[in-house]
Amino acid sequence: MDNSGGDAVARVLVENGVTEAYVLLGNQTVDVADGLDSRGRDVITARHEYNAAVMADTYGRLTGDPGIALTVAGPGATNALTGVAQAYTAASPMILVSAVLPKDAPTESLHGVDDPFFLEKAFEPATKWSTQVHDAERVPDALNRAFDVATRGRPGPVFVGIDEEILMESVDIPESAFEWTPVSDTPPSPSAATDALETVTNAEKRMLYVGKGVLRSFSSDQAVAIAEALECPVVCPRHYPDSFPNDHELFAGTVGMSDHPAAVGALAEAEAVLSIGVRPSSHEAAVLDDRTSDEVEIAYLHSGQSEFPQSSAAAVVGGDLATTLPAIADTLADEVSKTDGDYRDTVQAERRRVEDEIKSYLDSVAEQTPIHPLVIMDALRDVTDDDVILTGDAGAAGGAWPNDAFEYRTTNTFQHSRLYDSMGFPVPAGNVAKLVEPERQVVNLIGDGGMLMCNMELVTAAATETDAVTIVMNDAKYGMIWNYQQRDGHAEVATDIPQVDFATMAETMGVQGVRIEDPAAVRHALEEALDADEHVVLDIVTDPAADYVSRTVW
Repeated sequence: MDNSGGDAVARVLVENGVTEAYVLLGNQTVDVADGLDSRGRDVITARHEYNAAVMADTYGRLTGDPGIALTVAGPGATNALTGVAQAYTAASPMILVSAVLPKDAPTESLHGVDDPFFLEKAFEPATKWSTQVHDAERVPDALNRAFDVATRGRPGPVFVGIDEEILMESVDIPESAFEWTPVSDTPPSPSAATDALETVTNAEKRMLYVGKGVLRSFSSDQAVAIAEALECPVVCPRHYPDSFPNDHELFAGTVGMSDHPAAVGALAEAEAVLSIGVRPSSHEAAVLDDRTSDEVEIAYLHSGQSEFPQSSAAAVVGGDLATTLPAIADTLADEVSKTDGDYRDTVQAERRRVEDEIKSYLDSVAEQTPIHPLVIMDALRDVTDDDVILTGDAGAAGGAWPNDAFEYRTTNTFQHSRLYDSMGFPVPAGNVAKLVEPERQVVNLIGDGGMLMCNMELVTAAATETDAVTIVMNDAKYGMIWNYQQRDGHAEVATDIPQVDFATMAETMGVQGVRIEDPAAVRHALEEALDADEHVVLDIVTDPAADYVSRTVW
């Protein structure tokens, strides 16, 4: 059949269930956009390719299906690389489809360097699979495989570069090339999962360590059922506090960078740990090893292939968590030995002590100006729904504060840039969250430094008529680094930001802006912003020297 290769790309995307794509178009990719549009799919413009990748990443986290970003060759693709690497660390399924130059392109061609395969090579370390297609008949196969690779095992991003001549010209692709049989995940053997469980069920002081793999497999209910069957404390990695409901009585807090005291106690005294959804070779596994004793028994259940663990491990079981965890929950529904009551009660008592100290800290800063970020976080938790989606960023405003001082009552509700820790993540992520979940509240948390990297996506918010709320903690600093400079005796250079009026900036971009300097006005402004039928930017003047909860209370 003769159509442009760009239309063939659109056909395969639609046949795989794609409903929207995030793009910054060029002449190489307009045929793909035409094909998507003619098939009734949404083509949503981002204002930078990094933001298009962030949008695809966030779509993948919220739905479990690959988000699609589309870029031109050269700078279009490399601009998106940071967002793709972010998706890799977040175990988020996404596919970046990019134009690439022909394999026989001259050196120094437009959008190229001397090596025509430099994009495939550049993306290889940051993806599950990176490939370039220079044979039109291979286009459907490569894209269909990309969907399988992105979603099977540990989810993650895929890069598919397609020759610009294929995308822009009429090509003959036989109908048989579009046929595809998806690959299915294979669960681990029942005996492997049972053997791993024995490590924990035979111990009296035991706990769960629940990570992002539970979120990506949409298995949070099963993780809760396992915790309740074992009646044991639950700890989450620092950067994924929403892996387990924070208002559950068994939740003990998070560890990593800054550790909740209740979580520290649970890990230090544990005889056995069942780690669910944490990659055994990851930083998060290394944290687990560091916080537990040498004698502890650790069993890993994760979604990827077998790999060498960062800690000593009694068992490592890889496979489809969506299949494994329900079976484990059913097994544990039968009577099992009880977790040591004194151990569990001590952990819960420590958690209550910390909560009381945070309340005292809040009382001491409630009326100060510039506004203390804890005032914002307290008001935010009080006025938002239990299933509000927060987006966060590198630094204090979108990282330290929502990690330290927000209770995630619903899982998979904190979408953020960690551990890759890129800046400028929240606004494009929040735009997609509102497109995917239009009836849910979405709040973007970001500092002034991060906002200067993604403010252009307020235009996208206006264009898509989405009504998220963006909170800018405006302290005229790259605050986290400035605090490091002060604390460690460095020169305080290159961390000042000129005072920016983000409320006025927001108005010029077609959304509502409100500037807040009085702490008494924070709660009411939040309520009004959440009730608005348009995107609202709350430009809140905050104290750059405010101590984090993890420094003051923990």
